[in-house]
Amino acid sequence: MQSHLRHSCQVVSRSTALAATSLLIGLLLPMFARAYVPRPEGRRSEPSVAPRHGSPLLAGRKLLVGYFPSWIENNNVAGPAQTALARVPGYINMVDLAFMKPDAVYSGGLNLQGTGLQFAYDGRMLKRAIALLRRRNPQTRILLSVGGAAYKNWGSYHPQAVARFVKDFRLDGVDIDFESGDPGCSLSKDGHIHCGTDPQWIAAVRSTRRLLPRPALLTATGWSVGAYGEGPWRNAQPQSPWTGVMLSLFRSPAASDLDLVNVMSYDATNRYDPAQALAAYQHYFKGRVVMGIEAPPEDTGGHVYSLAAVRSLANAVIRRHAAGIMLWSIGKSNLSPSPARPNAQMIAQQVCRDFRLGGCSAPLPP
Repeated sequence: MQSHLRHSCQVVSRSTALAATSLLIGLLLPMFARAYVPRPEGRRSEPSVAPRHGSPLLAGRKLLVGYFPSWIENNNVAGPAQTALARVPGYINMVDLAFMKPDAVYSGGLNLQGTGLQFAYDGRMLKRAIALLRRRNPQTRILLSVGGAAYKNWGSYHPQAVARFVKDFRLDGVDIDFESGDPGCSLSKDGHIHCGTDPQWIAAVRSTRRLLPRPALLTATGWSVGAYGEGPWRNAQPQSPWTGVMLSLFRSPAASDLDLVNVMSYDATNRYDPAQALAAYQHYFKGRVVMGIEAPPEDTGGHVYSLAAVRSLANAVIRRHAAGIMLWSIGKSNLSPSPARPNAQMIAQQVCRDFRLGGCSAPLPP
């Protein structure tokens, strides 16, 4: 009886020990698995690039997108705090660095030569300025804008250079500002607008998204009348060579690659109604839409956004649950600004107040 009891106790003790050991192993193995990261063997093909903090667009807040022209910077800066970029206020919650060439040459090393960007300082200073802007305004998204009116060689688009730049400078994504001088758009027998630039537009979006998967941001800049020419907006004014230039992109699978479209709702004469254009863009593009304002004077067309017109468009954005307002551009000034002819700072501060973004008294650089 005692021998049987001793044997039973030994069995129970061994069973208990085995169970405890199994439990301990079960707890430790996941920890070792998380801690162990195998080293890659040899060189691999260039990976897709994730942005620095890549969180989605600011939920529940309107966007105030500001294009930052790289040529407005002063070359007499001793440190990042003196750059205009680092002094962009927090209510500009998306900053687009303008502009990189579509056919840019960038092989790394923070070298800005060959990119098309015109910062007066070098890439090391630019990266420091970007980092300081982030520390001051953690919610601000900073994107690289590619293209613009001056850089049009989309036939030689180099998305690898763009993605590498985003990675090296720890940006949040890319804005594709495809501005063709002659898009070759026309209404076809199928009732749709088709343009000669459609394949390049779509290819640029698709190739960029492949190298910059979400959560990287990918935005596009749309022409003022880019969603006109079909349906209820077939005869919307003004008619121009760019009427309907965005519609093929919006019908294509590439539309789902975009997080946001910035509409250049300016340079379109006094016949242009930005609220009507907003409705057209929201009808054809199922993502988020931002409406643009250019600080006077506009490049063409003679139109001027007064502060009253700025408020009217901001209210239209609110009523239609659009994403926000875009400003072209940070640093643009005019002589003797007034409510009838405001400068960029007056426009930005008015939109800031209308959207209740906070900190609206802070000035725009430079």
